Amino acid sequence: MARDSLLKTPDLVTRSASDFYDQHFVNMMNFSVSEMVFDSHKHFLESAGRVLSTDGRGPRDVFPEHFSRLDQLREYIDYTKPARLESGLSRAVDNFLSYISDILTQAIISRPDLLKSQEQVTMEEVLGHDSIEEFVQWAAERHINQLSFKGLEEIARYVEKRLGLSIHSSEEDWQTLKRAVAARNLTVHRRTVIDDRFLRVMKDATLSKGDKFQVPARMLADTLDCTMRVVYDFDGRIAEKFSVPRIRSEDQEWHSRLHEKKRVSPEKAESPAQ
Repeated sequence: MARDSLLKTPDLVTRSASDFYDQHFVNMMNFSVSEMVFDSHKHFLESAGRVLSTDGRGPRDVFPEHFSRLDQLREYIDYTKPARLESGLSRAVDNFLSYISDILTQAIISRPDLLKSQEQVTMEEVLGHDSIEEFVQWAAERHINQLSFKGLEEIARYVEKRLGLSIHSSEEDWQTLKRAVAARNLTVHRRTVIDDRFLRVMKDATLSKGDKFQVPARMLADTLDCTMRVVYDFDGRIAEKFSVPRIRSEDQEWHSRLHEKKRVSPEKAESPAQ
C-alpha cells in the first residue's frame, strides 16, 4: 500500500524541518539501495541472457557464473536485513528527536521569554558572550540539550506546559513514536535483548524477557510514515505560534533530489513494509 506521507512535504518549512527531510530521504534510500542495485543487475542479466540465447537456453544457462554470484549477493542481502531494519529504525528515531531538539531551540531563540525558569547561570557564562543574541542562543541550546536526555515523555510534557502545544495530533502516532523510541533504545543499549522496560512500552504478549527483539519491517515503515506526519503538522503549528522563520522547500537541495528520484519508489525496491 502506498504511503503518501513518506514523500509529502509542505511548501514552507523551518530550517529544522528542512534538515529532518534531508536526512529522512537519505535514510529511505540507504535502506533500499542494496535491493535497487540487486534488481537492476538481475534485470540486466536476464535481458542480456534472453537476447544472447540462440538455442532455447535460459539466462542462467547463458551466464551461470554471474547468476551464481547474484545468488550469493541475495543471501548477503537477506542475512543483513534484520541489521538494516535495526539501523533504519534507529536512524529514523534519532532524526525525529534531533528535529524536536532543533525546532525547540529555534522557538526559544525567536521568543527568549520561553527561557524563564529557576535555572541559574554564572556571570562568567553571561560575560563569555559578545552579545545578548549570542547568549540567548547558547542558553537555548544548553537548555534543550539538557531536556533531550530526559526522554520523549518529558519532552512532550515540556512542550505542552511551556509552549502550549502538543507534539502529536493523534494518539495512534504517539504510541507509534513511543514504541519506536523503545526499540531504538533496546537496539543501542541492549543489543536488542528484551528487558522489563521494553515489555511495559510494547504491551505485546508474544514478547519475552531475555529474548532478542527483531525489528519488524512494518515497524520501520510505520515509524518513517509517522515521523513525517508529525513533523509536517507540528512544524507548521510551532512556526506560526512563535514566528520561527521558514524557507521554501523547493529551494532546498533535498527537494530537487526527491522530485528527480520520485520515479524510484521505495515499494519498487525494498519497501520496509515487506
